[in-house]
Amino acid sequence: MNKNKNYEIRSNINDYLKTFFTTLFIVLTFGILNIFYMVHSIFNEDINSKRQNIDSSFEAYLVDMLIDKNIDIAKTQPKNYAIDMRLGILYSYKRDYKNAEKYFKNSIEKVSVYDYAPTYQLAKLYIKTGNLQDAQALMDNIGEKPNKRLIRFKADIYDFLGDAYYNQGYYALSAIKYEKSLSYYSILGKKHTSKVKNKYANALTSLADKYVETGKNDEAIMSLENAYELNPNDVILNYKLGLLYADNNPYKALDLFSYVLKKNPQKINYDMYVDLLQNLSDIENNKGNYTNSELYYKRIGQYKKFVKNNLLYNKDLFIDIKKSEIKTDIAAKEFILTIQFTLQNNSDLDIDNLTINAIVKDNGKVIQNFNQKIYDDLRIFKAGTVSPPLIVSASEPYKNRRSGSLDIEVYAYKYPKYTVKLYSASIPKPPVEE
Repeated sequence: MNKNKNYEIRSNINDYLKTFFTTLFIVLTFGILNIFYMVHSIFNEDINSKRQNIDSSFEAYLVDMLIDKNIDIAKTQPKNYAIDMRLGILYSYKRDYKNAEKYFKNSIEKVSVYDYAPTYQLAKLYIKTGNLQDAQALMDNIGEKPNKRLIRFKADIYDFLGDAYYNQGYYALSAIKYEKSLSYYSILGKKHTSKVKNKYANALTSLADKYVETGKNDEAIMSLENAYELNPNDVILNYKLGLLYADNNPYKALDLFSYVLKKNPQKINYDMYVDLLQNLSDIENNKGNYTNSELYYKRIGQYKKFVKNNLLYNKDLFIDIKKSEIKTDIAAKEFILTIQFTLQNNSDLDIDNLTINAIVKDNGKVIQNFNQKIYDDLRIFKAGTVSPPLIVSASEPYKNRRSGSLDIEVYAYKYPKYTVKLYSASIPKPPVEE
């Protein structure tokens, strides 16, 4: 009897090792082939759809082989939950979600009470397939236990649930899930919390935007205040909160706008900020605080001067592209890019300091960085007028590079720190004639 039992154990071990090494061989073979195709693709950009279809078919074949091998192992080790979990992962990869769910559930039934890996995998599957309530139910059924791995699983799952609800536009639910995720990550340490904090703040900000759309400003302020506690250095958050406080609490609005002005002054609406300072000047004047009133009035003048000398807004300039092309110079063996455009000053102010910056790239590498000051103290860009035609040109030897495109970006600025993007395009290279 013992001999038969020992023989059976040895046979199971041999079957397991045989399957393990077969699986290892398949994985290594697949990895080597992938590396070969990756290296090949570096030197040959024209990988056709036929090769890609072959790769996909081969990958599917390998997954099917792994599934068959693991099913064979499962027959000899019916109590091994890890095999069922592995099958669930393989079926999920294959997008056979019905079988994936089946094997994850089998794994949960067999697993010990303190191992939550199968539940974690099933919850991820439910989120992937849109069964968010089922994923939540799994977390609820586990309950709360002082298990570090379980805490990490729950933190991840609530994070994933937050992402799913956010992508569907359910910002309130998303915020609740991120808050729950953050509570678990906080137990694990600060290094885990920053990413979820930003997501949580974004969900609260998006929720506030919805409140503003429906005229619920008080709810919007509450939501943004909660977001502010999570991310007080976010420029957009400071600006949006400042806008909501502008009428009822202009002093707090000014504090928030002052931070935005320091970090990114182009985000502030010029007219709104001037009106806020004027309102504060009037409030102080009505209180009899004439010195404070005068200080606010002086800040208006300082701000106007700062804007005139330093800031451009996207609405200030309109770019009209007249020509955009790439030609080949056979004799010089070069691609020659040319764009011609005009600018219109759409602002209410004359511009007496304006520089154009054009950057041309090939495959991310800068091949031309063009700067030209087109207006200064002597040549003023009058409000409402159109500039003379401007031309940007760049060349690049084509050698053996006969495909792809050149990318161009056009910026404008009064002061280099505060640029605005006017135009970007990807222009295909023409074929080279021998």
